[in-house]
Amino acid sequence: MNALIVTPSAVIEGQVLQPAVLDAQTMAYMNFARIEHRKLEQLIRESIIPMLGGYQSDLAKDLERHLMQCRQFSLNFCWQHRHLGASHGVVGEGDDV
Repeated sequence: MNALIVTPSAVIEGQVLQPAVLDAQTMAYMNFARIEHRKLEQLIRESIIPMLGGYQSDLAKDLERHLMQCRQFSLNFCWQHRHLGASHGVVGEGDDV
């Protein structure tokens, strides 16, 4: 399908994609990534940004923006489905994490 009609006066061009499917293992990785990102945020906000002179520094502003974009564009690492990953087992252990 090449076009999707939304209203009689609007057409969205593009391709309709199949829904993405995340299994429990993948969600466990997302849960682990969320925890690691939280640690990275804390390190950057509590150590790095103060060393840069606070949020007056352009580099500090860029770091903060990138941290926020990681959360926003990953939908906070699939937060709404976090229980699926948690049900898979302990997150963050094993050779392949």
